[in-house]
Amino acid sequence: MNSLYTLALRQSSSLSTDIAQLSSLHSSPSAPPASAASLNGQINASLAALDRTVDDYEAMARREIVEAKKEKALSRVARFREEYAELRKEYERVKQRGNELKASTDRSELFAASSSSASPSLSQPYATSRHVSSTSYSRQPPSTSLSAPPPSDVSIQIGTLSPLTGRSSTGFQPNSPYPNSPYDARTNHALREHDFLGQTGAALDGYLAQGQAVLGNLASQRDVLKGTQRRLRSAANTLGLSRSTITFIERRTKEDWYVLVIGGALTLVGMWLILRYFG
Repeated sequence: MNSLYTLALRQSSSLSTDIAQLSSLHSSPSAPPASAASLNGQINASLAALDRTVDDYEAMARREIVEAKKEKALSRVARFREEYAELRKEYERVKQRGNELKASTDRSELFAASSSSASPSLSQPYATSRHVSSTSYSRQPPSTSLSAPPPSDVSIQIGTLSPLTGRSSTGFQPNSPYPNSPYDARTNHALREHDFLGQTGAALDGYLAQGQAVLGNLASQRDVLKGTQRRLRSAANTLGLSRSTITFIERRTKEDWYVLVIGGALTLVGMWLILRYFG
């Protein structure tokens, strides 16, 4: 029981260290995502192992005969339960904060990429409007006078163009990168793909954690089966020794009975001879 108590203390300390390391990984933007994923799986497996160790310790504490030791062990079990619940809450909080930071970082990168790709398109309507204005100006019939066309026409075609909506008062509609919504189809598709990949990664982390927990359970069951096998062999050896001892005792009892009968007969014969020849 003391070994289980020491193991639970070591597992609790290791879990606290791993959770603190995961929090530092989420705080640093240059940390690789693979290390955080592996650390998540390790923490899930450690939580499952700690829960199993506390259950075993509680089972052994309830079988304790001495009342003082039993109460002390049960108080330790209650403290371990509280520590386990606190560690679980802390891990969920750190994991949620890391997911939020990752989502905000990825969203900012996507917005930056979409804005950088859309900046040439935003400057294109002005050039298109100027091109149309110069073309319409060049196609006008030559005037007899050398005076230039009134600048109000050019200002109508150029000055009334809105860079936000992409519309002009002359009816010309350039190609706007955002026709109906603040995001185009490519950005929406990238966001959906990113969300899907994030959910897939979380599901894979959960499956890996479950696999590690199952592997730990199988290892502990293997140890229990080995201990049971050793105890059965010891009991079998003890039974075999007892059986051989009983057989030896029975054989010696029969031999002693034969010796007793023969000795009694010889004694009677000797007494008869003494009475016959010396009496």
